[in-house]
Amino acid sequence: MDTRFPYSPAEVAKVRTVQFGILSPDEIRQMSVVQIEHGETMDRGKPKPAGLSDPRLGTIDRKLKCETCSANMAECPGHFGHLELAKPMFHIGFMKTVLAILRCVCFNCSHILADE
Repeated sequence: MDTRFPYSPAEVAKVRTVQFGILSPDEIRQMSVVQIEHGETMDRGKPKPAGLSDPRLGTIDRKLKCETCSANMAECPGHFGHLELAKPMFHIGFMKTVLAILRCVCFNCSHILADE
């Protein structure tokens, strides 16, 4: 058993509501562990700081530990960083998923279009 996630005595219950939201730019910056400033992943065989494989994001090397949570590759859940962009952008990889979610919601009453 992973000691970072101990047993919880909380009751198991039926999900009554689901709420989706979008993080604000300030919330993203607060939750981010690093601002990505370089497009490179490695520098001389090691993860480049402030790059796409910054060690604070987690590790893909079995010999290294995550600089954020100190866990190894198998136990670290991964952490996210952020890029500062000049203008808001859509992530094309999520468009189908976002549209599928939007099609599950009634535009008049905002209820989920699903049977119990």
